[in-house]
Amino acid sequence: MTATLDTGPLLPALREILIHPARLDELVSDVGVPQGCLVGNTTAELVPQDSEATEIVTRSYRRFTDIVTDALRRVQAAGEVTDKARPEDQALLLLYLVQGLSLVSRAGLDRAAALAAIDTAVDGLRA
Repeated sequence: MTATLDTGPLLPALREILIHPARLDELVSDVGVPQGCLVGNTTAELVPQDSEATEIVTRSYRRFTDIVTDALRRVQAAGEVTDKARPEDQALLLLYLVQGLSLVSRAGLDRAAALAAIDTAVDGLRA
């Protein structure tokens, strides 16, 4: 993820990361049967009753937001993204979007609607 965010303009790179849940039906071996995200599924099924799973999920979400926050902070200073919100809050919004898409993908996902939501979020970050 860090390598993706460090190459070229940030917003297209963020979009590529965010569209993965919308493409799960293409990426799984059992086409048409998306299983969702391992971290998201662990959250839904094991947290908070399993302390080890809770720790793993917490670290994973923290790592996502730390990486995205650092990237947003860097490009916010350069004027590529809006400074109307803190990079930490922008990163959390993106975490919630990607995890929500992962969960919804398990029940079937309207890809066009998912991509429109992703594009709306990315457009909202523009300076």
